[in-house]
Amino acid sequence: MSSTPFGEHLKREREMRGVSLEEVSAATRISTRFLEAIENEHWDLLPGGVFNRGFIRSVARFLGLDEDSMVAEYSLETRGRVDAGVVPDPPMEMPRDWKPAIVASFALILTLGSGAFVYARYGGRIAAHFHKKAAVSDAPVAGATPSATSSAGNSANAGGVSAAPDSTVQSTAANSTATADPLALKVQTNKTVNVTIVADGKTVFNGPFEAGEAKQFEARDALEITASESSAVILELNGQPVAAFGQTGLPGSIKLTRNDLKTPSGDSH
Repeated sequence: MSSTPFGEHLKREREMRGVSLEEVSAATRISTRFLEAIENEHWDLLPGGVFNRGFIRSVARFLGLDEDSMVAEYSLETRGRVDAGVVPDPPMEMPRDWKPAIVASFALILTLGSGAFVYARYGGRIAAHFHKKAAVSDAPVAGATPSATSSAGNSANAGGVSAAPDSTVQSTAANSTATADPLALKVQTNKTVNVTIVADGKTVFNGPFEAGEAKQFEARDALEITASESSAVILELNGQPVAAFGQTGLPGSIKLTRNDLKTPSGDSH
């Protein structure tokens, strides 16, 4: 290693090759101001730290010098010196203030990891447990009517009194109504009109019908149709045509129930 000061050694190597600072700057993209500071060893004018070593490697590479050797020579020249604006390397031992934070971080990681493990292993069982519990809590409500009916039947049998025929007929009629097909309404218009459809007390459509447009609606008990021009509306209830309602050219309204369904001609009842 040369005994000549580092900056002077680098400058002499450059001049021996007949290279100007401007040429070195153009090739390495290092400012001539920094190159002059290196050759004159004005370290306080340089960024310091890894930047200085990076500059020296680039210059040495351009001049054909051994990069590691030049960096080692620079380090020996500036040994023990802290560059301006550069924080010295931290000591090997971690400061005491960081240790509690590291311990807390590890504890948090372990807690999260344990929670994830428990959820992955037992999450399905926990969800199934709550689902089963909710189903059990709903069961008495669904079975309340049969229990009451059974209790009433037992009491009547104990007293020697049979169920009244009228109640049996009403129960059969109610079941028949509950299981009957819904009311299916087809609405079609032969011109553009505004139509409102109410199914079981709830408005299901309110707006214009274009000429020739057809729509289907359903209800359990009743359907009410209101049109801005009733004569332009064509109705079918469960496939059966419904007579025209309202006056020609005027608004009209009609309410349809199961009573409006015609009895099939083959039915003797």
